[in-house]
Amino acid sequence: MRPVRHAFPIRPGRALAIGASLAALAASTGCVRREIEVTSTPPGALLTVNGRDIGRTPARMRFTFDGTYDVRLRLAGYESVTGKGTTDMPVWDFMGADLVAEMAPADIHRLERWHFDLVPEADAAVGLRDRADAARRDAESMPSQAPDAPSPAPTATPEGARRGG
Repeated sequence: MRPVRHAFPIRPGRALAIGASLAALAASTGCVRREIEVTSTPPGALLTVNGRDIGRTPARMRFTFDGTYDVRLRLAGYESVTGKGTTDMPVWDFMGADLVAEMAPADIHRLERWHFDLVPEADAAVGLRDRADAARRDAESMPSQAPDAPSPAPTATPEGARRGG
């Protein structure tokens, strides 16, 4: 029986070198780290994002997917803040490009920053009352019907409804 000859024989030393090169390439790939940093004035508010308690501000959290997040901050003596935080996908994070970014031999760190101002409870009540009074004055000063609005169209009553049956 004749030995089988390969077109490209792989010698044991060459196989070891190729394996070592592949291992080095895999180890040298970077990573993409995505974080959101949430701060508040004053600091120390309890932060909840999408219903999950994160901690007290200032706080950082990792995220995987871009989009809109529900944010809630609570601090004794201040009105609770409920709002939204949004992350926009950079061009290197789109499908296909994200694989290249993950395999690049560099660490990519993306940091989104959100800031929220908390209002003391006493100031919030005064501000609410002032806004309500202003809205009431605006509503009272409005005409009951716009001056250039057409007259309302007459409504017809079906024949049977007038006679009671």
